[in-house]
Amino acid sequence: MSIPVLHDFPLDPRCYSVRLALALLGIEHRVRPVDVFPGGAHLESPYREITPTGLLPVFETGTATLVGPVDVLGHLTDGTSWAAPSDEWIDFATGPLEEFYSGRETSLYTTDAVDTTAARAVVQSLDDLLASHTTNEAWVAADRPTVADLALFPAAALSRDIGIDHDRYPALRSWIRRIKQLPGFVEMPGIPVFP
Repeated sequence: MSIPVLHDFPLDPRCYSVRLALALLGIEHRVRPVDVFPGGAHLESPYREITPTGLLPVFETGTATLVGPVDVLGHLTDGTSWAAPSDEWIDFATGPLEEFYSGRETSLYTTDAVDTTAARAVVQSLDDLLASHTTNEAWVAADRPTVADLALFPAAALSRDIGIDHDRYPALRSWIRRIKQLPGFVEMPGIPVFP
């Protein structure tokens, strides 16, 4: 059986959500780095054949090629305790979360001004959702951590990159700490391990 391959850009939060899932699930894999910035390798061959839009991450299982965090995370967690009881998180991950990531990328890789209104709405929505739970151990989609938490965590943890301070979002702050304490948690540049 071949070892799965993750095509990965270390500074991309979408890729990080998959690296985090692989670490927490203890799945053996190889990483093939993709020079997204400044190289733009995701927009050239062979990636154009795999993912015409240049979307990362790409995860090759040996029998299937999965493109994008939603498909990869769904595949990795299907049939495990990490599976979410509903798919509501997918709408959030493919809509508002993508707006957040676009704003963050504009902020990090260009000199263009960034309107943080949509990003603040994402962070506020997460904080409101977590605060609505009756337990101090709130998770996004269940009474335990699931794929929804893994998909949404990078945006929350990296929101300071675009000037959104976590101090205004206590439920979100507690949730971020809980995720960092999960056995197998791995860091990303900008997201240290310590709570």
